[in-house]
Amino acid sequence: MGEQSSSANSPLWRVVELDQFRTPEHTQASQWRRSLRSASIWLVGKKDAEQQMKDEGELRALPEVRLAHLVPPIDWSPAAHALAHQLKDHESPVTFFITPPHGGHAAVVNHWAEAHLAACVPPPTLRELAEGDTQWVERCANQHHWAVPALERHFLRHTQGLQGVREFLERALSGRLGQGVIGCDSWTYAYLQQVIGIDGAPVFTLQSMEGEQLSRYFAEIATRQGQYPSVYSTRTGKALLPDPEAKGNEASSNYDNKELQRLAAHCRGHIGVAWHYWRERLREPSEESEQHLWLVDALADAELPADTGDIATLVLHALLVHGGLDDDSLGQVLPFSHHEALNARLALKRKGVVSNCEGRWQIAPLSYASVRQLLESRNYLVDPL
Repeated sequence: MGEQSSSANSPLWRVVELDQFRTPEHTQASQWRRSLRSASIWLVGKKDAEQQMKDEGELRALPEVRLAHLVPPIDWSPAAHALAHQLKDHESPVTFFITPPHGGHAAVVNHWAEAHLAACVPPPTLRELAEGDTQWVERCANQHHWAVPALERHFLRHTQGLQGVREFLERALSGRLGQGVIGCDSWTYAYLQQVIGIDGAPVFTLQSMEGEQLSRYFAEIATRQGQYPSVYSTRTGKALLPDPEAKGNEASSNYDNKELQRLAAHCRGHIGVAWHYWRERLREPSEESEQHLWLVDALADAELPADTGDIATLVLHALLVHGGLDDDSLGQVLPFSHHEALNARLALKRKGVVSNCEGRWQIAPLSYASVRQLLESRNYLVDPL
């Protein structure tokens, strides 16, 4: 109970230095979840299914219009304000702000740049990257106050594709480009740290959210839209969100926090990933007389098969390191034929493991946790978040 009270008083948006980041798995409230998962993930899933309190067959997906009101897109501006607060005491020529996939680093840095009148450095074209052209670096020379929202768009993982970003980072870290803020996918950061070395620059990220904070966030965004939803877990039958009109101890005692703590642990506390789970798992009753909503088992169907092959695994890792790739770029960064890469990507698409966003293939939000777990189990380079 003490931990719930602590997280209840914590701000939702906290920007911290990278070494201060803590996942919910490290908290007392979620230790049971991690232990149970490591003992037998499949057994847990089976028992969860057997203990459903609500028949999910009686439920239907919400209309897109209603979903847009209940779960609007994440407003990343509070995170940008928190980042600005941290940066006011730093005089380093370069500061990194990193988040995992779907974590909003590009949006946060864009908000920060707009508020501080910093010029955003446009990414090079695919042709410039493929040919090792560094002219895009020269275009940064006259910007003394700048921002790079998404560094993952500024390189490809091959010899020519690294030349530009290597030169850019060397100039930036030395101070020759003035002062700047670099937004970067956490997987890209881990990779560039290994192949180039970017020590010395401060690195910030969003602190993870506990289950209580997720409950508060989902209740607040719905209430902001004039909605007062009652959401129950199909697994436990218990309410998941606090009553927006309740005060003090009553507000923290009128709902069950364990289900969203379970989700927080699975998502490693990342609000961007948790937002997708919440949005895609909300259901409404088929009977119009029943007004409240239900959250179907949030972790169902999100696991990656343990027998995923080597080619598919390499494709998944390449997509994460680059923050998503189109098919042409994917073929350039893998050690096998373009045909093999395309076949592997198609198979992953059929399984729902990858999805297309703005012309780039990326790990689907509901598959991210299991993909990360698979890569870590096979000793691939993983991100620090």
